[in-house]
Amino acid sequence: MGKGLSPENLVYLAAAAAAGYAQGRDAQELTLLSAFFEVLGDDLALLALGAPSEGRSAGE
Repeated sequence: MGKGLSPENLVYLAAAAAAGYAQGRDAQELTLLSAFFEVLGDDLALLALGAPSEGRSAGE
């Protein structure tokens, strides 16, 4: 990960983004956004499992 993006910084960034997205939205919109980002995170985690790591080729 890039410099300055420690796990702690990512938590702060996520909290700030959530607060920003929540501004002016009703409960239904927040529920939809929440579900969307949950699916996005799950899909990224699955893709990461299939991504080749250092020292391993994609076919292994």
